[in-house]
Amino acid sequence: MSEAELVAADAVIDLDADSNNCPACMDVIPKGSAQCPGCGLRIG
Repeated sequence: MSEAELVAADAVIDLDADSNNCPACMDVIPKGSAQCPGCGLRIG
């Protein structure tokens, strides 16, 4: 795995946080979103 893939694999999404960074594209995922607005990755 590349360094970026290893960092993404270690990412944790805190569904109670005000925002999170997407582990796939690093875009900001606002609280309450079911998917990343940047790449569409589904969370939760």
